[in-house]
Amino acid sequence: MKRPWLSTASGFALVIALAAGAAAQDNAGREDVVVVTGTAIETLSAETLQNVDVISLDDVVDSFDGSLGASLARLPGISTTSFGPAVGRPIIRGFGGDRVRILNNGVGLVDASGVSVDHATTTEVLDAEQIIILRGPAAIAYGGGAIGGVINVIDGRIPTRPVDGLFEGQAYAGYSSVDRGHQEAARIRAGVGPLVFQFEASHREAGDFDIPGYAESPRLRALEEAEHDAEHGEEDHEHEEEEEVRGTVPNSGLTFDTIGAGASLIGDWGFLGISVRNYDAEYGLPAHEHHHEDDEHEEHEDDEQEDEHEDGDPKIAMEQTRWDIRGQFNFQLGPFDHLDISSGIADYQHVELEPDGEIGTLFESDGWEARAALVNGHGESRWTGSVGIQMLQTELSASGEEAFIPPVSTHDVGIFAAQRYDLEGYGFDMGARVERRELDTAIGPDRSFDTVSLAAGAFLRPADGMFLGLSLARTERAPTDAELYSDGLHAATGTVEIGNSNLSKETGWALDGTFRWSGNGWRLETGAFYSHFSDFIYLAPTGLEDPDEDAPIYRYLQDDATLWGGELYLERDLAQIGPWALVGDFTLEYVQGETDSFGSLPRMPPLSTTIGAEFQREVVDLRGEIVWAADQDDTAGSELPTDGYTMVNLSAVAHPFGSDTRLILEARNITDEEGRLHTSQLKDTIPLPGRSFRIAILQRF
Repeated sequence: MKRPWLSTASGFALVIALAAGAAAQDNAGREDVVVVTGTAIETLSAETLQNVDVISLDDVVDSFDGSLGASLARLPGISTTSFGPAVGRPIIRGFGGDRVRILNNGVGLVDASGVSVDHATTTEVLDAEQIIILRGPAAIAYGGGAIGGVINVIDGRIPTRPVDGLFEGQAYAGYSSVDRGHQEAARIRAGVGPLVFQFEASHREAGDFDIPGYAESPRLRALEEAEHDAEHGEEDHEHEEEEEVRGTVPNSGLTFDTIGAGASLIGDWGFLGISVRNYDAEYGLPAHEHHHEDDEHEEHEDDEQEDEHEDGDPKIAMEQTRWDIRGQFNFQLGPFDHLDISSGIADYQHVELEPDGEIGTLFESDGWEARAALVNGHGESRWTGSVGIQMLQTELSASGEEAFIPPVSTHDVGIFAAQRYDLEGYGFDMGARVERRELDTAIGPDRSFDTVSLAAGAFLRPADGMFLGLSLARTERAPTDAELYSDGLHAATGTVEIGNSNLSKETGWALDGTFRWSGNGWRLETGAFYSHFSDFIYLAPTGLEDPDEDAPIYRYLQDDATLWGGELYLERDLAQIGPWALVGDFTLEYVQGETDSFGSLPRMPPLSTTIGAEFQREVVDLRGEIVWAADQDDTAGSELPTDGYTMVNLSAVAHPFGSDTRLILEARNITDEEGRLHTSQLKDTIPLPGRSFRIAILQRF
């Protein structure tokens, strides 16, 4: 049963005054964007010790590709889990799951996306005004769940500035050919004296998407054919080939809807606002396999498959209602000049529907998260930084025949402090965080963990336009509910997942270096990292199969592990041809991960590059790019290698009616190349979409 709103709200009210500041202010449209680094220090994006991207609204609509992970995957160092087009949780430098925190206005999502790769995040790309991406450890500001990085989606639902005139807003509409998909989004903001109101809604819908060839990879088809021939001979070979999925991925359609409203009181003293949003989605589970305990299943397999096809396809239907409070209060209290607060309370559920429409599993997650930060050093002081507190409580439950995790209550409390000492030509960063996590469940032992994370770094500005940074962090991460208590068949992934209630906390050392330079028509940003973990937690295949579920068994294990790699972005002004400026760019990313005892970590992204050229002028930008991904042969356990691919994309962005209009024409994968993401658990059963044409328009008013 869902936890009542009143009881959740009562606990939330105890810490509302201590709610934490959002990781960034409402800075869309500013040239110098203020962000918060992993050490909770507000500074310009070009001045962070770690590699940071700040994605503006224009960039969001230009690169929109459905899920959050897919829309960000073009950036160096970012990939996606890609469990079909509806689900794509970002991966940063090979880190995913609970090691990358996805935030909405600085606080967590309070959903079930971290429990399984088939669960969509409750953040919608089209609702974003800005997306901030921090690569590398961010445990000081956001806890052990951010040791790989942070994705912070700023939606602007709570206004932070007055409206110019009576109202302002924007509307977006788009269409994609590969899935016959269409998207619409709109928001309007109006002001009445010091009060500012915002209303917004979005809708996106798509059918099954097209692919260049077979859904299954050549390696998987060859493996299945060999297994079939060994068991049955050649008798059914031709018949089975005819039944293979080709050209379109069935059951990959989706529908997502959001509607929300917010209001703020704004003055010289700061702002205080509240918002509410409802999120509703339904999407298919492509390549979904169902396992049955019926002893006569094999005898009636053909009849059951026919019945399932007639009844429908397995789907997930999810809904979340979320309330947020956010504010900034300006004052002078010793070294501190303002208090940032941000908090969210959410009621979430999703059902995994069987082909006949019956509920297979019901997931519910209710909870709240609140953060507060006292910020100092925005005057003449050489010291800048903050001290803060974060509190979180979630109640996760799963029920039904395919529930694989018991009800778990998680309570987190963290206190952090970070400072930067800036001597203009060089400076130092330092920070610390102390955190406690308690997990309570009726099945299995309750657990509690105390973690301490420390970070220090130095930076140098040797010349104009040049910045070098080096940081060292020691982080600790407590296990999650799924890692501790999973026990059963996870139907969406077709695996039996077994947790380990005796897991210890994970300890990591991370060295991170950054170099930025701009001048003489060049722009360069590069980052490199080396991370070593003791007791690294990961889900590994055992090589065994559960005879009752007819599914492979995976267990959560711990082992020492090392990840290293980096990314590079280079841009060059090449030529001025009449009114056209020709600009070239190049990105490179690489990551390697392995455990001490078992070799490579699973689902590591391959070496990849993008080479692009852009003709720019005031009314239109024309771009062409080649995206190349190498073969991935460094595999874990029974994981199959993944072939590389090369894709060609073309796009044009025009302003036919002035700067307030943005018309986007795009051709993706124009050679209809087959590509597969090694980071996806479905890589051998679902490739990337084939050739697609997209048209979209953004109109501000």
